[in-house]
Amino acid sequence: MPYPIRIENNPFQPGYGVQPPVMAGRDQLKKELQGRLYSLSKGICNPTAIVLTGPRGCGKTTLLGWILAETTMRHLPLVVMASDSITSPAAIAREMARQFPPKLLERVRGFNLNIGPTGGSIDLIDQNQEVQDGELKTWMEALGSEGTGGVILVDEAHTMSPKTGHIFYTAAQSVAMRHSLMLVIAGTPDLKMVLRRSHVTFSERLQEERIGRLSRCEALRALTEPFDSGVIWQEDALTTVIDETQNYPYFIQLWGKSIWNQLASIPDMYKVDMNVVSEAKVVVAEQLAKLYKRRFKELVETNLIVPIAEMVWRVGEGGKPSEYDFELAVQHLEVDMDRTMAQQKLLHSSFVWEPSSDIWEYGIPSLDDHIRSESARHLLTNLRIKGIVPALQSVSAQFGTSSNYNRLISREKLLDTINNNQHANGISPQAYLEDPLDEFLSLNLLAKGDSPDHIRMMAPLLVQATVTEAVRQGLAPEVLPNADTPSTSY
Repeated sequence: MPYPIRIENNPFQPGYGVQPPVMAGRDQLKKELQGRLYSLSKGICNPTAIVLTGPRGCGKTTLLGWILAETTMRHLPLVVMASDSITSPAAIAREMARQFPPKLLERVRGFNLNIGPTGGSIDLIDQNQEVQDGELKTWMEALGSEGTGGVILVDEAHTMSPKTGHIFYTAAQSVAMRHSLMLVIAGTPDLKMVLRRSHVTFSERLQEERIGRLSRCEALRALTEPFDSGVIWQEDALTTVIDETQNYPYFIQLWGKSIWNQLASIPDMYKVDMNVVSEAKVVVAEQLAKLYKRRFKELVETNLIVPIAEMVWRVGEGGKPSEYDFELAVQHLEVDMDRTMAQQKLLHSSFVWEPSSDIWEYGIPSLDDHIRSESARHLLTNLRIKGIVPALQSVSAQFGTSSNYNRLISREKLLDTINNNQHANGISPQAYLEDPLDEFLSLNLLAKGDSPDHIRMMAPLLVQATVTEAVRQGLAPEVLPNADTPSTSY
């Protein structure tokens, strides 16, 4: 008789950083990390830092948790930090001291801190006091000189400022050359760019591990192994669920939890069939809708929704992004920032990333479908509030439906088209209190050319989708009377 399936025994707990019941797909990396920890315990120096990068929901924090458990099991000194404790060198020093093993505190008496009695509380330096790399080295040297080595884990390392990063990483690298110290940091796909901005010499010599989706075989293992061997999966049900997870670790946890709870709700139910899957999908769909809504809101708040929505419309339904799509989005962002910051901002969103050389994918599966369905409506709502939907239709007609991002049209010609179409549709020329082109420029739908008198369309596909939605909702005429025929002339 299989073990009873109860809701309170559900091993699947979806959440960022929560340990899954089966950590599939990371076996080789775990073996390598175990080897590093073994060498560390023997006092062997290895200055190569380990960097875990990837989108949210793929298991970076989970891996850090596994390393923590392995380190604790080996009784190695350990310090764990995250975004709230890496805001400055002083904050890092406070966190290292707070977690420091009491028996090692004697080794840092040279540090300019009031340590107090061994094993007691530590009165640390003031929040605003400067901490130099030499002082951080003192802590790190003590951590790595026990004879068994020490470990520093840093989560959300992409949030560390370049100035703080330079001091911290330079100190860590220097100490690891002479002491057994292992540094593992994790962050979003822009982490390597953050390290380069910190001007640390190890940024090109680190061990980078890209943590992304699993293989289909690994996804099957992660989903099915936590269930009792007496649970039978019908082939069509298992295939459907694995297809739905798209091999994304967070989705696997969502589906595992929902399937488990569905089985638990039916007495003596140990078979996963399509009925169980259908009921579980209702719950999963609700969770995904909330997730996609949050991510969409984040893209809006960080002013990324227009270039990313344009990417989505360009790639098309079911398509995969490429380096070309990434570069076009970077060029879009370069209107407001330099190229390096544009690349970093786009990678930080985790919407698109490069899991292996020359292979690109969306960070969160199917988020592109949500953006495709919501971006035009979102933009249309904002333009409708400002009363400039007809103006956008005029501009769209002038540029045409082509995705030619290099075409330039004079500002004067665009304004003439807007005014002519206003008149043709019974809209007063005074209807716009401000120049609608300025609003389109501020939204990054348009951008100024090399000459401020000429304008480039930055998001032709998103604009066309928005105009189509406006026509569908009856907010704009299907055909603009007297609209100029798009041409290549200024």
